Amino acid sequence: MKSLSLFLFVSLVSICSYGLNPSKTYAHSPDEYGMTYDTISIHTEDALVLKGWFFKSTVAGSYKVMIISNGGDGNMADNIELVSNFLTLGYNVLTYDYRGYGKSSNFTINKDFFIYSQFQKDLEGVLSYVKKYQSKMKTVHLYGIGIGAGLSLGIGANHTEIGKIIADSPYSNFEEMKTIIKSADSTDAKFPLGYNKTYMEPTYALAAKGGTLQGILFIAGEDEKIFTSKIAKKLAGIRSSISSTYIVKDATAATTFSSNKTKYFAEVKNFLK
Repeated sequence: MKSLSLFLFVSLVSICSYGLNPSKTYAHSPDEYGMTYDTISIHTEDALVLKGWFFKSTVAGSYKVMIISNGGDGNMADNIELVSNFLTLGYNVLTYDYRGYGKSSNFTINKDFFIYSQFQKDLEGVLSYVKKYQSKMKTVHLYGIGIGAGLSLGIGANHTEIGKIIADSPYSNFEEMKTIIKSADSTDAKFPLGYNKTYMEPTYALAAKGGTLQGILFIAGEDEKIFTSKIAKKLAGIRSSISSTYIVKDATAATTFSSNKTKYFAEVKNFLK
């Protein structure tokens, strides 16, 4: 487990940067850790095929699933330890790769982009897969890191089947993020054009939708300069009646989990009760 923890820490280091950094190669696989899972194919509305891993709950008869969306760096193999933790909480877990990542369909990624609007179709495809092939799942929750947290908030707010969302280091809206990134490192980040704001931007999605959500946990690192604790608190204020925040002391977006894993999952477990 020590080697897995070190691997996860290294793989998360670049979350605090804004650029996309896909990897087509899985540095590790669940097999190495004795985990039971199925490799699945997920079809998007624009005819691409995403690869995912579906892990069955260690609790017999569990009909709840946690969908993990990563932060745009590496691929789904970087989230294996997170999967393990959710399995111990009795969840089935589904991880997947965005287009252009891992073994998913090829897609040209410009690393100067903060996010692609096509990633919306990827998470929508995952939700369609669960509805079609995992129809027994009565509880569907979302967990996201970085851009995956923003996607989970935006898309989750628009789907009545979503129960709770855990958003670790989310973005708010593209205009604000553009300003923050420019101030942080004098870089002009690239953002999508022609997208649906109420799906892609949590600020607008939570204000317009999300009335059926049961709860949102916002997580942010106290020392993070881009996916800041201020953003997490502002987003929590939009749906204050169902939102809670966990600000990780002396952490950045890259270390919210690794800085104190016991505390991190105590907060997650309490939220999911």
